[in-house]
Amino acid sequence: MKKISSRNYLIGLRVHLLPVVVWFATLVCVVVLFSHRSQRFEVVGMAWVEVHEVAATARGRLKSVPVQLFDTVDAGDTVAVLNTVLDDEHIQKQIATIDAQKVALELQLTELRQNYEAEIHSRESEWVAERRAFTADVVAAEVRVLDVNAVLESDRALLATMQADVRTFTIRNQARLGTDSGIYYELQTMKANYDTLAKKIEENENLRREYMRKLDEAIARRQEFHEYKPRKGTPRDASDVDPNVPNAVYAVDVIAKAIEALERQKEELQERLKDVLLKAEFGGVVSQIDNREGEAVLAGEPILTIRPTKPTEILAYASQDQAGLFEKDVVVEVIKRAQPPQIAENAHVTYVGPAIEQIPTRLWRNPAIPEWGRPIRITIPPGLDLIPGEVVGIRVM
Repeated sequence: MKKISSRNYLIGLRVHLLPVVVWFATLVCVVVLFSHRSQRFEVVGMAWVEVHEVAATARGRLKSVPVQLFDTVDAGDTVAVLNTVLDDEHIQKQIATIDAQKVALELQLTELRQNYEAEIHSRESEWVAERRAFTADVVAAEVRVLDVNAVLESDRALLATMQADVRTFTIRNQARLGTDSGIYYELQTMKANYDTLAKKIEENENLRREYMRKLDEAIARRQEFHEYKPRKGTPRDASDVDPNVPNAVYAVDVIAKAIEALERQKEELQERLKDVLLKAEFGGVVSQIDNREGEAVLAGEPILTIRPTKPTEILAYASQDQAGLFEKDVVVEVIKRAQPPQIAENAHVTYVGPAIEQIPTRLWRNPAIPEWGRPIRITIPPGLDLIPGEVVGIRVM
């Protein structure tokens, strides 16, 4: 076996190690460059959430706060119960007073209804007596019509017989009419009787028409009188009261409306006795509790604060020199200060503030020196997991 010298061994080792060293050096350069790139950004921002203050909707006293600090709540959860009945209010007594007033009014209404029913009974007796006279007029008119109809039927039958007799007599004695004066005078007598009866029938027909007119008038008077028939029953409101008893109409209406008004007042007071449930508008963590059970609160006074667990956007501030770099819809990179650092692209500026304002203290480079900038809101890129308040860097692409 050929012996390898130490010098040749070292040369071969160096040849084999050279690619590894180059690769490692390249990797170090990439890491350094990436780290250097991740540390270069124009402005600093933080993951921002919109906190929700649950405030009292009316003046009252907190009956309960069924959540604790740092509890997680969902949208729609009850986070506070408010009693809006003040210490100087005596709603139960007010309701009792209303009930007593209602009882008194209902007693008046009952008495009024009883008096009304007695009045209606008296009026009904008078109405029945007066209606008999109207009915008698109709019956009398009907009798007259029936009588004249009977006479007309009899006379019409007799007239038809007389007409047939005249025709038969004329045909039978046609040859002797010109020569026999007795037959001529007998025929003339028959015709005269016929004409007299026909005239009587005509007069009776006119009389019948007159009787029918009077019958129609009597029926109309009776029908008109029927509309004044007293309205029976116990009136519950003005619509049930006989309009011919005007005092009862007015009294029932007034008392019924007064009872309705008391009912509405009672319902409003009973509604006041119900607890007001204050609910979370969205889910999150209870980050602050300002009031406790039993404390009095005013309308609009905050009771507790809910902070969402996930940020909704990034809030950054650009200095006066940097403000021109940021416009709405501009695409930026978001750099998360983690180990290793994360760079997320495709974030968009959604809002640029109209004025320079003081930057939040935690974003100052020197806590003792206030800084100012123009507020900018930026979307959170997909895949970038941030927690509320986490500081990130922003760079325009």
